[in-house]
Amino acid sequence: MKKLDAAVLAGLILVGSALSLAAGAARQIKLAIAPGGSVNVVNNCGSVTLHPGNQRQVVVNAATHSDKVEVDANSTPDGKRVDVRTHALPQQKPSSSESSVDYDIAIPSGVSVTITTATAPITIESVGGDFSLSSGTGPVTVKNAANARVEVRGVAAPVVLSNVTGQVEVTSSNGSVQLTNVSGSRVRVAATSGNITYHGDFSGGGSYVLSTHTGAIEVTLPPSASVDLTARSLKGSVENDFPLQAKSHMTFDPAAGRSFAGTSNSGSSSVELESFSGRIRVKKQ
Repeated sequence: MKKLDAAVLAGLILVGSALSLAAGAARQIKLAIAPGGSVNVVNNCGSVTLHPGNQRQVVVNAATHSDKVEVDANSTPDGKRVDVRTHALPQQKPSSSESSVDYDIAIPSGVSVTITTATAPITIESVGGDFSLSSGTGPVTVKNAANARVEVRGVAAPVVLSNVTGQVEVTSSNGSVQLTNVSGSRVRVAATSGNITYHGDFSGGGSYVLSTHTGAIEVTLPPSASVDLTARSLKGSVENDFPLQAKSHMTFDPAAGRSFAGTSNSGSSSVELESFSGRIRVKKQ
């Protein structure tokens, strides 16, 4: 009887506080999280995929690719924070493939999530919340996120956001950034050499700024778009195939082939397109 009680107690402690997952097989870990809690995921190689959960808990499905790495997952006693991390075991020097761990994580809506990766792709679908995503080269994809706050920092990681509403801020060195039906009160994209594409109507009466140093910017708008739009490239070129009404008051003097400005419909959203030496093109859908 004492042996049985000890085993039960050990199991409860393992589930309630922290779980270390030895490599070699897929495992599922369930951790309680409080309303408004935060989730922190660190995984350099492999993948991280987030999707909606139904209960007040974080469900982590982790698949390791060698016995040289370990997954540590734990939650604080009050459920305010959940940490999920991949690390090498002592005395082990795993290769990139051996370090790989694939995470499939279900989270409830309304929590804040921080994900840090090197080469691991990040995918978030149909989850609303506060997301801070950082990737070296792994692609970052966010789909169908309503009332979300999305912050992405990438080096060479391609970024794809689609059907996202809320606030968006993307900073990229030389990765491409593709936005489709992304709208909200504040949308900012800053790239160094990566190209930026936007397909949508800039709805919501928000403030949109898309800027790149040497990359290109291409915007495709439907006739219903209500924008107050300016486009400027200091040493590059600008092209406009979208019907805009001339503005009576300008904050700068348009230069043919280098800048233009105008409004469409009621001009409810402010849109600024900026490049140092890249091409900017605005066209009609």
